[in-house]
Amino acid sequence: MKVVELIKIVNQICPFEDAFEDDKVSLLIGAGTNTVSGVVVSHDLDEATLKYCIKNKINTVISYHPATYRQFENLNEDLMLSKISLNYYKENINVISIHTAQDVSNDGNADTLAKLFDLKNIKIFGITSEEKGVGRIGDINKVDSDSLRITIENKLSTKVVRTNQYFNNQKNIQSIAFVPGSGTQFLEEILGKVDVFITGDVSHHHFLLADEYQMGVVQVNHISTEIPGMKNFTDKISESLNTQITYLHNEYYE
Repeated sequence: MKVVELIKIVNQICPFEDAFEDDKVSLLIGAGTNTVSGVVVSHDLDEATLKYCIKNKINTVISYHPATYRQFENLNEDLMLSKISLNYYKENINVISIHTAQDVSNDGNADTLAKLFDLKNIKIFGITSEEKGVGRIGDINKVDSDSLRITIENKLSTKVVRTNQYFNNQKNIQSIAFVPGSGTQFLEEILGKVDVFITGDVSHHHFLLADEYQMGVVQVNHISTEIPGMKNFTDKISESLNTQITYLHNEYYE
């Protein structure tokens, strides 16, 4: 199988055209004419994944996070934004990034979170194209902040990093919103529309803004909200290729 054929299969699972306009997805390193000799799904392009590829003679990585947001032609050190990415190139490893295309796709990262938390009356926000969006709002059975914290940590296999002050006093939480990864750029879109917003990489400014509007905000580790959907993607690509594909991620950041 050629890389271009694999790209078509990946595109059927998470169409690249639905990614954010400024997000470079699809083939970032390598060439479509290259022959695929093994595939691995990895959350990040890190040293551990590179070593895994070399050890197992795998030459194609489907990565959630791209190492860079630029499309490369005639790749050289001056163009690279990280040394590790250059090493993938030097080892002739093809890299296909799915990033926000996977976030917004059917049964992608956002939909997987909605199912995991059994959201009802689901609405989409953070629109990318047509009806695709990176965020999900939905209703849940009424809980208080302590119960929701436990539920989040259990379902995402993580620990809550921190919350805003308002969240700690919430007794009647009936609606929550998610954005996989880092979603505070969409915070103002849902102010006053949901009881609690759950995402990663939350700044002090955003916590204060949520306090002002009496909305709880829960920050978890960045990849914790992405891992469930990526496991789902790995199952899909394994089925499409009729072989079990390995999914790699750094548990330290979970």
